[in-house]
Amino acid sequence: MKIVGKLYCIDGNVHSPRDQTLYVVGTDEVDKEQVREACIAYIDDYFGKEYFEKERGTSLKDLVEYADLSISYERHIPINKYSFDYDIWGSSVNSIGFGPGKGAKKVWVLSFNDNPWRKANETDI
Repeated sequence: MKIVGKLYCIDGNVHSPRDQTLYVVGTDEVDKEQVREACIAYIDDYFGKEYFEKERGTSLKDLVEYADLSISYERHIPINKYSFDYDIWGSSVNSIGFGPGKGAKKVWVLSFNDNPWRKANETDI
């Protein structure tokens, strides 16, 4: 499968499997039935399946199978270089949750429901 889409994380820590909260891919890139498969392919390519599962504390298959799938809109938002956010995010950021309109891209959003911060002997409640 072609590697498409991207992961969103809670705090900008893009290299930590535990911080990933969403997988986002354009509706024009994959069909609804292919979103979960595309997510697995992306994570395996970016992190490696074994590393991701070890760090996240769950199987990649379970993570994706129990994730919620929805449709939203994504916008690319430029950031002024004199803004405080520029030091954190750089010259731009992508954001989810806007309505349709100029500059918005319709996307599939896969929201992960696990608790990657639980201790190994705890169970998800």
